[in-house]
Amino acid sequence: MDVCVNGEYKVVDVGYVKEIKDSSIVFIVDDGDVEMDVDDVTLDAIQTIYEADEEALIPLDVKTKTVILDGEPA
Repeated sequence: MDVCVNGEYKVVDVGYVKEIKDSSIVFIVDDGDVEMDVDDVTLDAIQTIYEADEEALIPLDVKTKTVILDGEPA
């Protein structure tokens, strides 16, 4: 998936939320499960998204283990 983040185009993976922990989230991606540490703001945002739609796809940068919530589809 291509997204525009801060004016730059990035190719990102997408994942489903498998488990939400106290300070990390486990995502299901093509290559298997990936656990990413997140800050409180990102954790709250992911919880809100997950409560609204348990099958929502979340953009991720698996290489840097970051969640991308501020990007726009390219």
